[in-house]
Amino acid sequence: MSELTQSVAALMREVASLEIMPRFRALAAGDIEEKSRGDYVTTADRNAELWLTPRLEALVAGSLVIGEEAVAADPARLARLDADTPVWTVDPVDGTGNFIEGNETFGVMVGLVQGGVTTHGWIYLPVSDSLAVAEHGAGAEWHEGQISRLKTSPAPTDKASLTGAFNTRFMPPEWRSAVDGFALSTARNLSITCSAWEYTALARGEIDCITYFRMMPWDHVPGTLILREAGGVARDMESGRDYEPRILKGPHLIARDQASWDAVRSAIRAAL
Repeated sequence: MSELTQSVAALMREVASLEIMPRFRALAAGDIEEKSRGDYVTTADRNAELWLTPRLEALVAGSLVIGEEAVAADPARLARLDADTPVWTVDPVDGTGNFIEGNETFGVMVGLVQGGVTTHGWIYLPVSDSLAVAEHGAGAEWHEGQISRLKTSPAPTDKASLTGAFNTRFMPPEWRSAVDGFALSTARNLSITCSAWEYTALARGEIDCITYFRMMPWDHVPGTLILREAGGVARDMESGRDYEPRILKGPHLIARDQASWDAVRSAIRAAL
């Protein structure tokens, strides 16, 4: 890994040990707030983002952070993505609902974007001390005790054998119906409302595809780079356009390889 990649990974581990893990399964009632209906934030989310922001900005001259919680407070910050200056995307606790429930499926996500192109991505899973990292054009790695290269393998050709994470909550009704119908025909639907877990599971071959509609950058910038550098595909099912950090909605399909992306997309579109 480059020096920058190592420095960010160290910051993610440190913030998890300081602000996140001490609150895991130890949240007080005052530590949880509902930002909007069904959208929760905790003291761990806010403190972790506040801790990371100045430290990330110090690593790259002129860079700015787009954090989930800062954008929730000031949506105008999202416009930073439109500039050509370096921008960090930060999801301090991805899978906040799982974190609140005491489930282990949550993570920390950081991406670096310049000129609309993702150059680096990090996903850290604190409970298992596991890390996925990628650098544009340099591949992706999985760190869990030892380091291994992430390289996707072809998905099953029989759709009934596919395992996916079919997220349809924000989809328009016609797409929701089509995706839900396809999901019912597959072996397993493992959607758990945690992009950090879903992207790393896909890159490691534990699931075969994911669908999303709302594409907020902190949820998707690091994961799409990691998956692509491992050999996967992330595209809009309607337009066929590759995912880019400035795209904020789908419907997107993320798959292990081109062949499985084509097959799943065709099956879903046939149901529209």
